[in-house]
Amino acid sequence: MNQILEWLSGGDLRSDGASDEVVSIVLENPQIFDDLYDGLSHSDKVVSGRAADALEKIARTKPELFIDRLTEIIYIAQTDEHSAVRFHLAMLLGHLAGYEDQIDIITNALTELLKDKSAFVKSWAIASLCIVGRLYPTEKEGIITKVSVLDRDQGIAVRTRVRKGLEVLLTEGAPFPPGWVKREHFAPHGLPNPRVGQQKFR
Repeated sequence: MNQILEWLSGGDLRSDGASDEVVSIVLENPQIFDDLYDGLSHSDKVVSGRAADALEKIARTKPELFIDRLTEIIYIAQTDEHSAVRFHLAMLLGHLAGYEDQIDIITNALTELLKDKSAFVKSWAIASLCIVGRLYPTEKEGIITKVSVLDRDQGIAVRTRVRKGLEVLLTEGAPFPPGWVKREHFAPHGLPNPRVGQQKFR
């Protein structure tokens, strides 16, 4: 286990551990990015979950580090056994929505995540799809149809996320709920600036 992953080990996933510290270190030293990325496939679910958390936070400001790995990220998001990895990658895919040439692939991947057994994964897939719908109006109608399927989901949190997501997509100028949009670059597109009133990596 490399040093970065050592810092992410220990305890359980009720705590982020040292993931914020790892984010700062990797952003300052991008040459060690691969050491963190390797954590996604680690056998220890605490390490892989915290690695996914740290990678999602890095993607908020450095999405270019991920676009060449999009196919692998989607595969992991759809197949990893740990929901902590899957839902962080559902969030991360939303940060990559600025890449118009990849938007069909991203949208299809997020649509598949709407079928996930985890309420957290489905909820963040909805949020990321809403970001896509706001950035690309031509995608909005299809996303509304896909998200609406979950309006009778057994999970209250998912149904609530659907209701709020449809408000964002159907109401002109409707604000995103707090915490849904975490990538600063999207602010000029009418999405909220996550740096205002929030911690650096939260």
